[in-house]
Amino acid sequence: MPHLICYDITSDALRTKMGKKILEYGLERINKSVYLGSITDSSLTALEALLSGLVQQKGEPQDSLIILPVTAQQVQDMRVYGENGLDKQELTGDKSTLIL
Repeated sequence: MPHLICYDITSDALRTKMGKKILEYGLERINKSVYLGSITDSSLTALEALLSGLVQQKGEPQDSLIILPVTAQQVQDMRVYGENGLDKQELTGDKSTLIL
């Protein structure tokens, strides 16, 4: 299922670490601190535990993390203005690749 993950983190080091972890789990960066992509339930559980732990242990009181499930239709309906090269089918996990 697609999920949107975004954060507002004060520390550059923590923000960088969180971004790298999210990318390692296969989500795509769609904005500076916003990621979107399909992730299995077990991977989401592990990623959420890791990220929330980082925010609780190393974050500032004003830091925040948001994880939001979205439907594939909501991703398809997403409006994007400006250049960003998003592949909505890839973000929803609906893209299939044919290798000949």
